[in-house]
Amino acid sequence: MKIDRRPLLAAFGALLLARPASAQGSDSTPPGFAGKVFINEAGGVRLHTYLAPPTGGLVTSHLIETADGLVLVDGQFQPGPALELGRYIAATGLPLRKVLLSHAHPDHWFGFHHLGRPAVHAGPATAAFLRVNAAAIVAQRGADSSPPEIAGVVTEGAETVGGVELRYRLVADTEAPEMLLVEVPRAGALIVQDLFYNRVHAVVSRQIDNWVDALEGIIAGGAATPLILAGHGEPASPAGLRDAIAYLRGVQPLMAAPGADRQRIAADLETAFPTWRLRPLLELGLSRALPG
Repeated sequence: MKIDRRPLLAAFGALLLARPASAQGSDSTPPGFAGKVFINEAGGVRLHTYLAPPTGGLVTSHLIETADGLVLVDGQFQPGPALELGRYIAATGLPLRKVLLSHAHPDHWFGFHHLGRPAVHAGPATAAFLRVNAAAIVAQRGADSSPPEIAGVVTEGAETVGGVELRYRLVADTEAPEMLLVEVPRAGALIVQDLFYNRVHAVVSRQIDNWVDALEGIIAGGAATPLILAGHGEPASPAGLRDAIAYLRGVQPLMAAPGADRQRIAADLETAFPTWRLRPLLELGLSRALPG
């Protein structure tokens, strides 16, 4: 059966174009930076988001400011943004107290090499995968990087770092085999990383139903986390999660159609969602998710 893409994609695209998207927080980008910095503050907790430029994949790294230092979530992809992030961290005058890695995809950990190779904590599946495979990934890519030093495993639950409570959740089989989510209750913030591409084309997977279920679960959680921090793109409100679901539901039937062609799907999605950036990320996901 041949799917008529046009009305399907037009409907999803119209949904997103119906309202503008705006970043949450203040733009606090230092002069001369290629990336951007956003600061959100609530409940006495300050959250810094470094957003790489498009050449760095619009990857985010988040800093949770505590009483005695910083907790870093993810470490960038390209050397330039990683070095810029390092300069920003140094400018705060605060030490890194803990470093968390959300998942195993290298665009979120190659940059640790340029941050002084800090000790990293990750979910159990991510930690196990990288201990075995990270060196080979660096070698295969010829990357200016090194395997991250996995110092500890993060399990679901809560811990307090520098007087700030962090709550950890692990979500399986979505954009990645395992995704670590970090909630900062005092700030009303949830760091979801690559569960959410904020108006950035997604590295789609074959697990879209699970992915959508995870996003729906966050939405169902109510107003406890009015700030959602994405893995690619600006900080957002929970409304942005609905946009991400619409995008995933738009691409899903195209991927399932007989003879699905990744270039045509990418072109269709780019037409339907003209304000979304970095089509090559979608093409990367399709190259992995589609047979042939």
